[in-house]
Amino acid sequence: MGGAPTLLFCAGAVKAGTSWVNDYLRRHPECHLRSVKELHYFDFLEGGFKGRIRKLDREIAAHAVDLSLPKPKFAAWKRAQMADKQQLRAIMHAAGDQTGAYLGYLTEGAAGKRLVADMTPEYGLLPVAGLQRLAGLLPDVRFIFIMREPVARLWSHVRMLVRRAEVAEAGFAQACEAKLAGVFAGAARDVTLRSDYRAIYRRLIEGVPEAQRKVVFYEQLISEAGIRDMTGFLGLSYVPPEVERRVHEGVAVAMTADQRLRAAAWLRGQYEFVAETFGLPAEWQQGFGALRGVA
Repeated sequence: MGGAPTLLFCAGAVKAGTSWVNDYLRRHPECHLRSVKELHYFDFLEGGFKGRIRKLDREIAAHAVDLSLPKPKFAAWKRAQMADKQQLRAIMHAAGDQTGAYLGYLTEGAAGKRLVADMTPEYGLLPVAGLQRLAGLLPDVRFIFIMREPVARLWSHVRMLVRRAEVAEAGFAQACEAKLAGVFAGAARDVTLRSDYRAIYRRLIEGVPEAQRKVVFYEQLISEAGIRDMTGFLGLSYVPPEVERRVHEGVAVAMTADQRLRAAAWLRGQYEFVAETFGLPAEWQQGFGALRGVA
């Protein structure tokens, strides 16, 4: 197969199945994905890569420690991760705009494959000019934007942040409530930005031509119909998905009725945006219905 492969970018949303999609595409015989899911090249490009390099250094060191054990778990995968992160680090450590090297990194070893990908959800927060640049990097560039039921996505995001803080199991639910309250109080700008489907979509329609972008709903994606729709958009053959496979599943802590109501009210504008723009998916009706009677 001649010519450059299709380049896929993920425009979010965080905790909306992007890891599952990445895992599916990585296993697809027509795709070539590096072992690092989120490259975080373009969201760091303008401000410099120091923070990203520090994180890569920590991860590389952790892989080295794991591989030094007598019987390391997932040794082959960790060696691949370590090598890929070292190569990515070298690109970011070099002076100036290394976008050519970045593209070389993505396509290295992709001969005969139809698709390569950088599944960094944060690219959905790029300005319109940044998205326009991404859309023209190769002859065929595609974007997917996955939206998950807003309350469920928010709660998954909150639980992820609390887990990363290494909170003990006994205090996990209380820590989630504190984090959620902070979100509502405006103390978690990162969570707020990633909850704003309306703003992300508006940037996408301004920065990316219609033929190059697709919006999908998380609740409808992980199914035969959903995967057929996605692979058709990407120019790939249909390969049956492992619909029961879970990737990066969060800690199981149920929301209280009060938390759900407060979250739905905080996210009212997102439900209204989706209802007006696409029609509200059936799977979102419960969250939207919780708003009845809320001023």
